[in-house]
Amino acid sequence: MNAPRTNTNIHTGFRRRLAKIVTSALGVSDAQAEPKNANAQQPIDQFIRLRETLAGAKAAGMSVGDYIERNHNTGATQETIDRIAQLGVFRDPIARVCEIGPGSGRYLERVAKACRPGYYEIYETARDWSEWLVKTYAVTAQPCDGASLSPTPSQSIDLVHAHKVFVGLPFLITCHYLNEMVRVARDGGWIIFDVLTEDCMDEASFAAWLAVRPGTWDWTPTLMPKRFLIDNLARHGVRLAGNFFISLWPGKTEVFVFRKNSS
Repeated sequence: MNAPRTNTNIHTGFRRRLAKIVTSALGVSDAQAEPKNANAQQPIDQFIRLRETLAGAKAAGMSVGDYIERNHNTGATQETIDRIAQLGVFRDPIARVCEIGPGSGRYLERVAKACRPGYYEIYETARDWSEWLVKTYAVTAQPCDGASLSPTPSQSIDLVHAHKVFVGLPFLITCHYLNEMVRVARDGGWIIFDVLTEDCMDEASFAAWLAVRPGTWDWTPTLMPKRFLIDNLARHGVRLAGNFFISLWPGKTEVFVFRKNSS
């Protein structure tokens, strides 16, 4: 009998399948996991190999985050932070941060620099990256079950966020994570994440998704209806502060900035 498929396995499987899709689309072998074309874009960075990335960043004299931004030409990380800042997220002190799926720490590095929190916890299923993030940034790694933030106390976090994580997770798992983000956020706290909405599938973006070689489709992006998303969080006292599009190879994703129980 096959073992039951856990949510953690879903996350791990998703990342492996996503690595295959991107490396195949870019003409990259699984052993390399690096684009032949420096201008090629990639959807998310969690699958990027730790050892090779650290060596490359060291040789280039760059931080890991800056190295990934340059070599994979994402351009999305700093733009996301800048847009979040424009919405006032870092205007008041942020003491406690929780991040879901930090991967290589691109967003972690920039968020920590922007708000200088005294406590930063992560939920990361890739053990090698999780251990490296703990060692490098002195963050706290929480045990992952692939669907919840159960080790984190309710109303304890000033900023809970996730980037390029929910785009490929099943709808109900994403909804469960959103409920958990609401639970752990304090009153006045910020909840930030990106999802693929119907507005991310305009004619050009939809055509770009369809242009990805069909044989690489071991996964599909998961759409989150925007009206449902906003109305559902509103029922929990969470209001939309702003939203914007950001690149997600081969199209785009929509970033949402919410605030809990704040007038």
